[in-house]
Amino acid sequence: MCAVRRHISQTRGVSLSTTHLSPLCFMLLLVHLLSLVVPVCLEEREGEEGSGAEEQPHFLHDQLTLNVSVQLGSTAHLHCRLAGITEQSVSWYRKTGDEIQLITFDFQTYHNDDRFALNFEQPNDWRLRIRFVQRRDEGSYQCQVSTHPPLIRTIHLQVVEASIQILDERGVELREKFYREGSTIELQCLVADVPTATALQLAWYHHQHRLNYDDPRGGVSLKTELRGSVARSWLRVTQAGRRDSGIYYCNVTNLAAASVTIHVVPDEYPAAIQRAASVSASSVTVLAAVLASLTAALLAAAPPPHR
Repeated sequence: MCAVRRHISQTRGVSLSTTHLSPLCFMLLLVHLLSLVVPVCLEEREGEEGSGAEEQPHFLHDQLTLNVSVQLGSTAHLHCRLAGITEQSVSWYRKTGDEIQLITFDFQTYHNDDRFALNFEQPNDWRLRIRFVQRRDEGSYQCQVSTHPPLIRTIHLQVVEASIQILDERGVELREKFYREGSTIELQCLVADVPTATALQLAWYHHQHRLNYDDPRGGVSLKTELRGSVARSWLRVTQAGRRDSGIYYCNVTNLAAASVTIHVVPDEYPAAIQRAASVSASSVTVLAAVLASLTAALLAAAPPPHR
Protein backbone atom coordinates (compact mmCIF):
# COMPACT_ATOMS: atom_id res chain seq x y z
CA MET A 1 0.00 0.00 0.00
CA CYS A 2 1.15 3.50 -0.69
CA ALA A 3 2.12 5.74 2.20
CA VAL A 4 -0.66 8.33 2.01
CA ARG A 5 0.33 9.99 5.25
CA ARG A 6 3.90 10.41 4.01
CA HIS A 7 2.81 12.07 0.75
CA ILE A 8 0.34 14.33 2.55
CA SER A 9 2.89 15.47 5.09
CA GLN A 10 5.37 16.24 2.30
CA THR A 11 2.89 18.49 0.44
CA ARG A 12 4.10 22.02 0.85
CA GLY A 13 1.69 24.70 2.10
CA VAL A 14 -1.00 22.19 3.13
CA SER A 15 -2.16 22.08 6.77
CA LEU A 16 -3.61 18.88 8.21
CA SER A 17 -5.92 20.86 10.50
CA THR A 18 -9.47 21.24 9.11
CA THR A 19 -11.03 22.96 12.15
CA HIS A 20 -11.42 26.34 10.49
CA LEU A 21 -12.35 25.09 6.98
CA SER A 22 -15.83 25.22 5.54
CA PRO A 23 -17.24 21.96 4.13
CA LEU A 24 -16.70 23.19 0.56
CA CYS A 25 -13.08 24.07 1.20
CA PHE A 26 -12.55 20.77 2.96
CA MET A 27 -13.85 18.86 -0.07
CA LEU A 28 -11.65 20.87 -2.42
CA LEU A 29 -8.63 20.20 -0.24
CA LEU A 30 -9.40 16.47 -0.20
CA VAL A 31 -9.67 16.32 -4.00
CA HIS A 32 -6.38 18.15 -4.31
CA LEU A 33 -4.61 15.72 -1.98
CA LEU A 34 -5.99 12.70 -3.84
CA SER A 35 -4.74 14.13 -7.13
CA LEU A 36 -1.26 14.19 -5.64
CA VAL A 37 -1.31 10.75 -4.00
CA VAL A 38 -3.00 8.51 -6.62
CA PRO A 39 -0.31 8.89 -9.35
CA VAL A 40 2.40 8.09 -6.82
CA CYS A 41 0.55 4.96 -5.72
CA LEU A 42 0.18 3.82 -9.33
CA GLU A 43 3.90 4.30 -9.97
CA GLU A 44 4.76 2.25 -6.88
CA ARG A 45 2.41 -0.56 -7.94
CA GLU A 46 3.87 -0.65 -11.47
CA GLY A 47 7.35 -0.82 -10.01
CA GLU A 48 6.39 -3.74 -7.76
CA GLU A 49 4.82 -5.64 -10.65
CA GLY A 50 7.82 -5.02 -12.91
CA SER A 51 10.35 -6.20 -10.35
CA GLY A 52 8.42 -9.43 -9.77
CA ALA A 53 8.09 -10.44 -13.46
CA GLU A 54 9.85 -13.74 -14.32
CA GLU A 55 12.16 -14.07 -17.31
CA GLN A 56 10.77 -16.50 -19.87
CA PRO A 57 12.99 -19.33 -21.22
CA HIS A 58 14.72 -18.45 -24.48
CA PHE A 59 17.77 -19.42 -26.57
CA LEU A 60 20.87 -17.24 -26.55
CA HIS A 61 21.58 -18.01 -30.21
CA ASP A 62 20.92 -15.98 -33.34
CA GLN A 63 20.25 -19.15 -35.36
CA LEU A 64 17.83 -21.88 -34.33
CA THR A 65 18.94 -24.12 -37.20
CA LEU A 66 22.65 -24.65 -37.76
CA ASN A 67 24.94 -26.81 -39.92
CA VAL A 68 28.07 -28.05 -38.13
CA SER A 69 31.01 -29.99 -39.62
CA VAL A 70 33.36 -32.00 -37.41
CA GLN A 71 36.45 -34.04 -38.11
CA LEU A 72 36.20 -37.83 -38.12
CA GLY A 73 37.55 -39.19 -34.84
CA SER A 74 37.46 -35.84 -33.03
CA THR A 75 35.18 -34.64 -30.22
CA ALA A 76 32.05 -32.69 -31.20
CA HIS A 77 30.32 -30.17 -28.92
CA LEU A 78 26.79 -29.19 -29.94
CA HIS A 79 25.88 -25.99 -28.10
CA CYS A 80 22.53 -25.06 -26.56
CA ARG A 81 22.75 -21.82 -24.55
CA LEU A 82 19.60 -20.94 -22.62
CA ALA A 83 18.34 -18.24 -20.28
CA GLY A 84 15.28 -18.08 -18.02
CA ILE A 85 15.25 -21.78 -17.16
CA THR A 86 13.47 -22.41 -13.83
CA GLU A 87 11.39 -25.58 -13.59
CA GLN A 88 11.60 -26.49 -17.28
CA SER A 89 13.56 -29.55 -18.43
CA VAL A 90 16.14 -29.55 -21.23
CA SER A 91 16.56 -32.57 -23.51
CA TRP A 92 18.66 -33.64 -26.48
CA TYR A 93 17.16 -35.80 -29.22
CA ARG A 94 18.41 -37.28 -32.45
CA LYS A 95 15.91 -37.15 -35.28
CA THR A 96 16.12 -39.58 -38.19
CA GLY A 97 13.14 -39.22 -40.51
CA ASP A 98 10.06 -39.70 -38.33
CA GLU A 99 12.04 -41.52 -35.65
CA ILE A 100 13.13 -39.57 -32.55
CA GLN A 101 15.74 -40.97 -30.16
CA LEU A 102 16.19 -39.52 -26.66
CA ILE A 103 19.84 -38.87 -25.79
CA THR A 104 19.75 -36.79 -22.60
CA PHE A 105 17.08 -35.52 -20.23
CA ASP A 106 18.29 -32.72 -17.97
CA PHE A 107 21.61 -34.05 -16.62
CA GLN A 108 20.90 -37.74 -17.27
CA THR A 109 22.10 -39.60 -20.37
CA TYR A 110 19.82 -42.25 -21.83
CA HIS A 111 21.89 -43.23 -24.88
CA ASN A 112 23.40 -46.73 -24.89
CA ASP A 113 26.61 -45.36 -26.45
CA ASP A 114 28.87 -43.85 -23.78
CA ARG A 115 30.44 -41.54 -26.36
CA PHE A 116 27.33 -39.34 -25.90
CA ALA A 117 26.88 -37.24 -22.75
CA LEU A 118 25.58 -33.90 -21.53
CA ASN A 119 28.58 -31.70 -20.82
CA PHE A 120 27.04 -28.65 -19.14
CA GLU A 121 29.25 -25.57 -19.28
CA GLN A 122 28.62 -22.71 -16.89
CA PRO A 123 26.71 -20.51 -16.87
CA ASN A 124 24.08 -21.56 -19.43
CA ASP A 125 25.35 -23.99 -22.10
CA TRP A 126 23.51 -27.34 -22.17
CA ARG A 127 25.96 -28.71 -24.71
CA LEU A 128 25.95 -32.26 -26.03
CA ARG A 129 29.35 -33.94 -26.27
CA ILE A 130 30.11 -36.70 -28.79
CA ARG A 131 33.56 -38.30 -28.45
CA PHE A 132 35.42 -40.12 -31.23
CA VAL A 133 32.92 -39.01 -33.88
CA GLN A 134 32.05 -41.69 -36.45
CA ARG A 135 30.40 -41.54 -39.85
CA ARG A 136 27.23 -43.02 -38.41
CA ASP A 137 26.87 -40.01 -36.09
CA GLU A 138 25.86 -37.76 -38.97
CA GLY A 139 22.30 -36.43 -38.75
CA SER A 140 19.99 -33.94 -37.04
CA TYR A 141 20.16 -33.24 -33.31
CA GLN A 142 17.61 -31.17 -31.36
CA CYS A 143 17.92 -29.31 -28.09
CA GLN A 144 14.40 -29.01 -26.66
CA VAL A 145 12.97 -27.05 -23.71
CA SER A 146 9.71 -28.25 -22.11
CA THR A 147 7.72 -25.05 -22.59
CA HIS A 148 4.30 -24.85 -24.28
CA PRO A 149 4.89 -24.96 -27.17
CA PRO A 150 8.40 -26.43 -26.75
CA LEU A 151 11.48 -24.43 -27.71
CA ILE A 152 13.63 -26.33 -30.23
CA ARG A 153 17.09 -25.72 -31.67
CA THR A 154 18.21 -28.05 -34.49
CA ILE A 155 21.82 -28.82 -35.42
CA HIS A 156 22.65 -30.79 -38.58
CA LEU A 157 25.93 -32.63 -37.98
CA GLN A 158 28.26 -33.51 -40.85
CA VAL A 159 31.35 -35.70 -40.37
CA VAL A 160 34.32 -34.99 -42.64
CA GLU A 161 37.64 -36.77 -43.06
CA ALA A 162 40.73 -34.70 -43.75
CA SER A 163 43.25 -35.67 -46.39
CA ILE A 164 46.96 -35.18 -45.62
CA GLN A 165 49.62 -35.24 -48.32
CA ILE A 166 53.31 -34.40 -48.53
CA LEU A 167 54.25 -32.81 -51.85
CA ASP A 168 57.54 -31.82 -53.45
CA GLU A 169 58.38 -28.37 -54.84
CA ARG A 170 56.43 -29.21 -58.03
CA GLY A 171 53.29 -30.22 -56.14
CA VAL A 172 53.76 -33.95 -56.75
CA GLU A 173 52.77 -36.27 -53.90
CA LEU A 174 55.74 -38.04 -52.35
CA ARG A 175 56.41 -41.31 -50.61
CA GLU A 176 60.15 -41.34 -51.23
CA LYS A 177 62.64 -38.96 -52.81
CA PHE A 178 66.39 -38.65 -53.47
CA TYR A 179 68.32 -35.41 -53.00
CA ARG A 180 71.95 -34.70 -53.82
CA GLU A 181 74.29 -33.59 -51.07
CA GLY A 182 74.38 -29.82 -50.80
CA SER A 183 70.93 -29.34 -52.34
CA THR A 184 67.82 -28.01 -50.58
CA ILE A 185 65.09 -30.32 -49.33
CA GLU A 186 61.73 -28.69 -50.07
CA LEU A 187 58.55 -30.34 -48.80
CA GLN A 188 54.96 -29.15 -48.59
CA CYS A 189 52.29 -30.55 -46.27
CA LEU A 190 48.77 -30.13 -47.63
CA VAL A 191 45.76 -30.71 -45.35
CA ALA A 192 42.35 -30.45 -47.02
CA ASP A 193 38.69 -31.06 -46.15
CA VAL A 194 38.84 -29.90 -42.54
CA PRO A 195 35.98 -28.01 -40.80
CA THR A 196 38.16 -25.07 -39.75
CA ALA A 197 41.79 -24.89 -40.80
CA THR A 198 42.55 -22.05 -38.39
CA ALA A 199 42.05 -24.45 -35.48
CA LEU A 200 44.83 -26.76 -36.67
CA GLN A 201 48.47 -26.94 -35.63
CA LEU A 202 50.95 -28.40 -38.10
CA ALA A 203 54.41 -29.61 -37.08
CA TRP A 204 57.32 -31.19 -38.94
CA TYR A 205 59.44 -34.02 -37.52
CA HIS A 206 62.64 -35.71 -38.70
CA HIS A 207 62.31 -39.13 -37.10
CA GLN A 208 61.32 -38.18 -33.51
CA HIS A 209 62.96 -34.73 -33.58
CA ARG A 210 60.67 -31.75 -34.09
CA LEU A 211 61.98 -29.24 -36.62
CA ASN A 212 61.79 -25.50 -36.09
CA TYR A 213 63.33 -22.33 -37.46
CA ASP A 214 65.75 -22.18 -34.51
CA ASP A 215 66.84 -25.81 -34.91
CA PRO A 216 70.50 -26.30 -33.79
CA ARG A 217 71.26 -27.75 -37.22
CA GLY A 218 70.62 -24.40 -38.86
CA GLY A 219 69.26 -23.83 -42.35
CA VAL A 220 65.72 -24.90 -41.43
CA SER A 221 62.79 -22.66 -42.37
CA LEU A 222 59.05 -23.17 -41.94
CA LYS A 223 55.99 -21.39 -43.28
CA THR A 224 52.34 -22.20 -42.49
CA GLU A 225 49.16 -20.94 -44.12
CA LEU A 226 45.66 -21.62 -42.73
CA ARG A 227 42.69 -20.64 -44.88
CA GLY A 228 39.12 -21.88 -44.84
CA SER A 229 39.16 -25.67 -45.00
CA VAL A 230 42.76 -25.95 -46.26
CA ALA A 231 46.05 -25.81 -44.35
CA ARG A 232 49.55 -25.74 -45.89
CA SER A 233 52.98 -25.91 -44.34
CA TRP A 234 56.31 -25.64 -46.16
CA LEU A 235 59.61 -27.08 -44.92
CA ARG A 236 63.02 -26.11 -46.37
CA VAL A 237 66.29 -27.67 -45.27
CA THR A 238 69.32 -26.12 -46.97
CA GLN A 239 72.73 -27.73 -47.54
CA ALA A 240 71.35 -31.23 -47.18
CA GLY A 241 73.78 -33.87 -45.91
CA ARG A 242 73.59 -37.56 -45.21
CA ARG A 243 72.50 -36.87 -41.65
CA ASP A 244 69.33 -35.34 -43.14
CA SER A 245 68.29 -38.67 -44.66
CA GLY A 246 65.42 -40.53 -43.04
CA ILE A 247 61.68 -40.26 -42.48
CA TYR A 248 60.00 -36.85 -42.33
CA TYR A 249 56.55 -36.47 -40.78
CA CYS A 250 53.93 -33.77 -41.12
CA ASN A 251 51.89 -34.06 -37.94
CA VAL A 252 48.45 -32.43 -37.70
CA THR A 253 47.18 -31.96 -34.16
CA ASN A 254 44.21 -34.21 -33.28
CA LEU A 255 44.09 -35.62 -36.81
CA ALA A 256 46.87 -37.76 -38.21
CA ALA A 257 50.28 -37.59 -39.84
CA ALA A 258 51.78 -38.16 -43.28
CA SER A 259 55.35 -39.29 -43.91
CA VAL A 260 57.98 -39.36 -46.65
CA THR A 261 61.36 -41.10 -46.84
CA ILE A 262 64.23 -38.85 -47.91
CA HIS A 263 67.61 -40.09 -49.18
CA VAL A 264 70.52 -37.66 -49.41
CA VAL A 265 73.21 -39.17 -51.64
CA PRO A 266 76.48 -38.08 -53.31
CA ASP A 267 76.43 -36.80 -56.90
CA GLU A 268 77.59 -40.12 -58.37
CA TYR A 269 74.89 -42.16 -56.62
CA PRO A 270 71.96 -41.24 -58.92
CA ALA A 271 73.98 -42.49 -61.93
CA ALA A 272 74.55 -45.77 -60.13
CA ILE A 273 70.78 -46.01 -59.50
CA GLN A 274 70.12 -45.54 -63.23
CA ARG A 275 72.69 -48.28 -64.15
CA ALA A 276 71.14 -50.62 -61.59
CA ALA A 277 67.69 -49.91 -63.01
CA SER A 278 68.84 -50.71 -66.57
CA VAL A 279 70.51 -53.93 -65.39
CA SER A 280 67.37 -54.88 -63.52
CA ALA A 281 65.26 -54.23 -66.62
CA SER A 282 67.59 -56.45 -68.74
CA SER A 283 67.43 -59.18 -66.11
CA VAL A 284 63.64 -59.07 -66.12
CA THR A 285 63.61 -59.35 -69.93
CA VAL A 286 65.93 -62.40 -69.86
CA LEU A 287 63.92 -64.03 -67.08
CA ALA A 288 60.69 -63.53 -69.00
CA ALA A 289 62.21 -65.18 -72.08
CA VAL A 290 63.41 -68.18 -70.06
CA LEU A 291 59.99 -68.63 -68.46
CA ALA A 292 58.33 -68.47 -71.89
CA SER A 293 60.67 -71.18 -73.26
CA LEU A 294 60.05 -73.46 -70.27
CA THR A 295 56.29 -73.03 -70.60
CA ALA A 296 56.38 -73.93 -74.30
CA ALA A 297 58.50 -77.03 -73.62
CA LEU A 298 56.16 -78.25 -70.89
CA LEU A 299 53.13 -77.81 -73.12
CA ALA A 300 54.79 -79.75 -75.96
CA ALA A 301 55.72 -82.63 -73.67
CA ALA A 302 52.30 -82.91 -72.09
CA PRO A 303 50.12 -85.83 -73.34
CA PRO A 304 47.01 -84.92 -75.35
CA PRO A 305 43.78 -84.78 -73.39
CA HIS A 306 41.46 -87.83 -73.42
CA ARG A 307 38.33 -87.50 -75.47
